[in-house]
Amino acid sequence: MSKKNKITEQEVKKIAGLSRLSLTKSELEKRTEDMNNILNYMDILNEIDTEDVQELNNVHDMHTSLRADTVNSSLSKEDVLKNSPSSNGDYIKVPLTVKKESQ
Repeated sequence: MSKKNKITEQEVKKIAGLSRLSLTKSELEKRTEDMNNILNYMDILNEIDTEDVQELNNVHDMHTSLRADTVNSSLSKEDVLKNSPSSNGDYIKVPLTVKKESQ
């Protein structure tokens, strides 16, 4: 694959201007070279035959292992209230964490 210049310094200068970047002459040359290298590499990748390659959904080839969705008995209201530090009727009392502006 031959190395081609697909983008000019003028185009890089325009992109830099739109991005509000000021580039020195050496930076402009380097960014032009970088962009051309990226575009040339994309040409190499485009030449690869991917016709028989399956799509990749996850690079780790992991499967979600979820537990079975089964109904289990839970604690009774009385047991929960008995284990709480403080309660008021059917409710657990908790310390105030957010104050109103009037407090």
